[in-house]
Amino acid sequence: MTSRTSIAIFGSRDVDRDPARTLFEQHLASFVDQGRTWLLAGTRGIDEWAMEWLLERTEVCWAVVPHTRFDQPKSIQARLEQADRVIELQLPGRKSARAFRSRYMVDLCGIVFGFRSGKGSGTQTILKYALRNQKEVHAIPVLTTIDDEQGMAEAELARDWPR
Repeated sequence: MTSRTSIAIFGSRDVDRDPARTLFEQHLASFVDQGRTWLLAGTRGIDEWAMEWLLERTEVCWAVVPHTRFDQPKSIQARLEQADRVIELQLPGRKSARAFRSRYMVDLCGIVFGFRSGKGSGTQTILKYALRNQKEVHAIPVLTTIDDEQGMAEAELARDWPR
């Protein structure tokens, strides 16, 4: 794996499968079938849906976990078994372990995709790190189920405004 041809994906955990897959078709499809290695954090949300989508296309997927694969949520462990490689960093159990894992992934790649819902700052922080390290960065906004419901409610209110 060369860092120039590998891609790291980061993103929100509160994203449903179908909207995530639509985003991957729009933003990742042009990067498949090029012999790349895809680096994923191996957690729920964008990571799990990206791994599923990429493996369906026979792409090479590496999961990078801050501790061990067995410290990941049970629902994710089965997906990790499908990855071509699982890198277990075996870091101490501190909150900073996830941030270290994310920087490690950026350091290994040439391109970074961040699918961000606007909740939390982890994806935004890692995208800034990638930019500072002169990586090619793609920041993709994501609507979550909650955002969709709020948007529909606001549209309903706006339809009757002003009276």
